[in-house]
Amino acid sequence: MTTWLDVGSAGAFNFLGFREWIVRVSRARIFALLNISSIGLTAPTWELANLNYCDVDMCCQTVDGNRGFILGIKCRMDANTTGGSMEPLRRGRSAADQCGLPLMVHVGIGPPTIEQVLELMRPGDILTHCFTGHNMRIVDERGALLECARRARDAGVVFDIGHGAGSFSFDTARALIGAGYLPDVISSDIHQLSVNGPLFDLPTCLSKFLALGMSLENVVRTATLRPATVMHKHHEIGSIRVGALADIALFRLVEGKFAFYDVCMKRLDGKQLLVNQLTICDGRELQRMPDGAPAPWIELSEQQRALVEWGHTPELMEQAQSSSN
Repeated sequence: MTTWLDVGSAGAFNFLGFREWIVRVSRARIFALLNISSIGLTAPTWELANLNYCDVDMCCQTVDGNRGFILGIKCRMDANTTGGSMEPLRRGRSAADQCGLPLMVHVGIGPPTIEQVLELMRPGDILTHCFTGHNMRIVDERGALLECARRARDAGVVFDIGHGAGSFSFDTARALIGAGYLPDVISSDIHQLSVNGPLFDLPTCLSKFLALGMSLENVVRTATLRPATVMHKHHEIGSIRVGALADIALFRLVEGKFAFYDVCMKRLDGKQLLVNQLTICDGRELQRMPDGAPAPWIELSEQQRALVEWGHTPELMEQAQSSSN
């Protein structure tokens, strides 16, 4: 990937360190959404449980001092993060409105409910983990799009995948894509847990949507031009054209039989796999680098450990699955 959007790792207290030690030294281009919690994601969760950290004024001051880096406000809304309170989202809404920026909202296991969350979202805001299988999902028990989600989408709320380690369900995806509701943005939500599967990387994530029936053109658009447009950066990134930055990601579309998994370890077989061959950012080739050592609190699930043993590609997972049958 030539351009990364970090969505809430840092809040007002630690954004300076994030900017100096991550953004400025990265060979890829990085933008950020600022967490409404001033401590950001310094722990796996709970960053919004203490409302003293949800300081709207401090959030806005940090945005004003980092215009160009910060493109929006992030708020994670689930039972663990907030304890069920809606107040963090109300403060995130206030900060986004005062700064004139979009608000991205994470959903997962409630409370609150998806209806409560969508009520506070506005056109141009982003609902991430939109194909979750948890109880804040946007489909009902029959797989039909909820009326509150239909209204939000029609009003201009952006539906973003954010696969991650716990936020993507094939059942939800099949129901919505089958009904013609394609995601607006396909994003990886790559981090130290999800990189160990079943996400692994963005090309694998994109390949899952090919297996779900989306066209290659639509899949590429939702990972390039569309997110650039959502973040108001389409004039310089997201497409190859005169005047844009010299960003090129070259992929090979491999034909075969590949096994893909969602976060519940449900399997979907596909016939195509996108494999990165070359990445050029602003005219410079990016070299491949190994992952660093995980943080000491990272604990892989039993399913993730199995995937690591099978191998980090759908090809190897298929071979391992076949040999075990």
